[in-house]
Amino acid sequence: MKTKIAKIFPLVLAALVLAGCGVTSELVIPVTGATVTKQETVRVAIKSKVGSVVVNINGAGSYYDQTSGSYMGRFSKVANARISVENGFLSINGQTGKGRYRSSRVMMIPEEGALINVDGVNYRGQMEFISNGSDITVVNHLGLEDYLCGVVPKETFASWPEEALKAQAIVSRSYTIAKCDENYQKDYDLTSPGDQLYGGASAEAASTTKAVYDTAGNYLEYNGKPLLTFFHTCCGGATEDGEKIFTYVRFYPSGVTSPYCKGCKHYSWEYSISAGDLAAKLKAAGYNPGNASTLQITKRFKSGRVAEIKIGNAALNGEQLRKAVGYDVIKSTRFSVSKSGSVYTFKGNGWGHGVGLCQWCTKGMADQGMTHEQMLSHFYPSAKLR
Repeated sequence: MKTKIAKIFPLVLAALVLAGCGVTSELVIPVTGATVTKQETVRVAIKSKVGSVVVNINGAGSYYDQTSGSYMGRFSKVANARISVENGFLSINGQTGKGRYRSSRVMMIPEEGALINVDGVNYRGQMEFISNGSDITVVNHLGLEDYLCGVVPKETFASWPEEALKAQAIVSRSYTIAKCDENYQKDYDLTSPGDQLYGGASAEAASTTKAVYDTAGNYLEYNGKPLLTFFHTCCGGATEDGEKIFTYVRFYPSGVTSPYCKGCKHYSWEYSISAGDLAAKLKAAGYNPGNASTLQITKRFKSGRVAEIKIGNAALNGEQLRKAVGYDVIKSTRFSVSKSGSVYTFKGNGWGHGVGLCQWCTKGMADQGMTHEQMLSHFYPSAKLR
């Protein structure tokens, strides 16, 4: 896999991750001598700019200053340690270290597969704590396959058919690799939940872990690069061209007709809102619709999704409208609108942005006996499975 996902950090920290899904080799942690497994490393920000976190580790390990790469010390276990920031430096239970024990960036590395518990959630791998001056960002460093074992059960249902779970595993892996290539010079590659839902080891399920194992290393390539594989809950009958929804995307597989998600409860939906409430929501989002007494859909994409809409004095696109009013009520931009008195009624199909894989379609396709390869070929035309 020729990507930048494998990185070089001070000492060997980025090369060391704990036992998990896909094992490729073994290394030994310096100083402690603990044997651990190696995977390609993913860095996931599980907490961004928070005041503090509580950490527990039921086992021994080491910690390092991540800025200099120097060894700071060893712990036999960590019990209810509240990590926060004092005067720009990381503190534990309100106390900062001195000399080489004073740091604004610390990596904790447990031994022998011990899990790190942050705010009640168990995680595999290592945990980095970064001071932002007054708050902290917490970054989980772990193997790619370990990470996916905590993603797939959060992004789909562990009870779904095996082929649907395999499709999700590959799509999540491809998305991860593409983001790692994009962000390798930054402090982290992905965020949770911003990029993908991630529940750590606490979320793992046997069926989804098997899907990750069974597809280990497989990802999608498009135009010679790992594909940033967008996916969504329910397409409502058709997906959309990537560049139509995400303007920063170039050369993306085209949208397709896909009738397999009719079993989803979000396939059809309806939402009503008064003109006054609609105007208030748009104003709060920074638009100037006036009293929103008029509404006109001025342009649609080929999938039927709303490309442009004018509400009173405000012109915006469909996704901007969803963001302003609420993603959970205007569930997609594949909608029509009617008005009765001062009340608008939106009637639509599907849930999500509509680009790439439709998760509920994969269940429908699996129920019809289709393979994960067929699903991926359907939703990402011309992409190559590697």
